[in-house]
Amino acid sequence: MRRALVRAKAVLLLHTIRLWRYRWSFLNMILAEAAWIFLFILGALLFVPKEFLGMAVKGAFWIIVAWSIISNFSGLIGGWMNFFISIGMVEEHMLRGFSPFKALLGRLIPGSTVTVASLFFMGALVGGAFHVDVFAVEDVPLLLLGMILLVVEGLSYGFTVASIALRTSVPHNLLEILNFGFVGLMMIPLSSIPEKARLVYLVIPYIAPTHLLKVATSSALGEFVSEAIAVSIVESIAMLLVAIISMRLVNSWIVRNGVRAIGFW
Repeated sequence: MRRALVRAKAVLLLHTIRLWRYRWSFLNMILAEAAWIFLFILGALLFVPKEFLGMAVKGAFWIIVAWSIISNFSGLIGGWMNFFISIGMVEEHMLRGFSPFKALLGRLIPGSTVTVASLFFMGALVGGAFHVDVFAVEDVPLLLLGMILLVVEGLSYGFTVASIALRTSVPHNLLEILNFGFVGLMMIPLSSIPEKARLVYLVIPYIAPTHLLKVATSSALGEFVSEAIAVSIVESIAMLLVAIISMRLVNSWIVRNGVRAIGFW
């Protein structure tokens, strides 16, 4: 037990120190992401009627927040595994009986920092530009639930990507390109989907928890809330199980074949 606590402390300390050493890089990431998102929102709102501008700004902001949560957690984890492989730290951890995936858990620190800082910076930027209080939330518990479920799904996908990268050396950027495809799907209102296809739409990864964010930040009456909660929980558990199985398979593969097996079929 004591050994496990010492290792957990070492992982947390590693990523905290790294966050501080690369603070300017993370600050640049926050500012660049906020600026890119601001431009995205400006483009999305060009053809919105003036009377619906406030509602559209708020809706677009929280959709982008949802996508940022997914991108930050899956990207920072999947990307760091490539760095981990390149400097030979996977071998060092495996030789000492410590899974490299446990070391990746510490990426929660920079991932959370970047996400929270970007959220408040983007909120101030967008709210000041359009004079809209984007942080006016109707249902805080539902908002927190949706964000937690998005974090779980983003982490699960990140660890799955890291497992595939460790097994095949396929760049994580190629694997993560799927994340960009979900941005357009998130923008689609549930009301514009045919009623018979709405449940199918919610089953798409990330869509159900994003719908919870939309309902929690909107004064409009939410539809399919209970269904979205159920789908989100089941989906999060399924993605988490896939990530755990992927990590265990990769660990056993390296143990059987040695560190030379990293990156080869």
